[in-house]
Amino acid sequence: MLNFRNIILEAFIWSFLWVILVSISVRIFPFTIEHDYPEDVRKVAAIKPPSGSHKIKGYIFAGLSFFILMGMLIAFSVYEYNLYKLNIFKIFFHIWIICMTWNMVDLIVVDWLFICLFSCKYFVLPGTEDCKGNKNYKFHAIGFVKGIFAMSILSVICSLFSYLILRFCF
Repeated sequence: MLNFRNIILEAFIWSFLWVILVSISVRIFPFTIEHDYPEDVRKVAAIKPPSGSHKIKGYIFAGLSFFILMGMLIAFSVYEYNLYKLNIFKIFFHIWIICMTWNMVDLIVVDWLFICLFSCKYFVLPGTEDCKGNKNYKFHAIGFVKGIFAMSILSVICSLFSYLILRFCF
């Protein structure tokens, strides 16, 4: 049986961390995330190519962030299932629920609330606070659908790592 209380707690912790990392990316390293915005917003933002050191810092930040987030998913599932009979499907659904929670938080809170409704400066590309493209709810809904597939693939990968760790290390 899945422990939904733990899964929901982990999902909100993971989503909260994602929100912080997205905000940092938008404000400090916008070149790493501008592809997630409508074309007209990107044109208005006119993100300048970063200097060599800024580019390296941005990619290091993105890589470390991704590594930490994926490590958390694996740690959540290893911690939860290290005393149980190994079941890769339980591990997958545990991780998948966390990932889908983030996908919904990203759509409803970050995209629709912070970007579309409030144009919160921490989530819109610099200089695009009044851009009409930031109000494109459909664009973000399409991103949500893409996110379903991306988060499902990520869930499979993290589940496999978790399974292998549990199988060979515990």
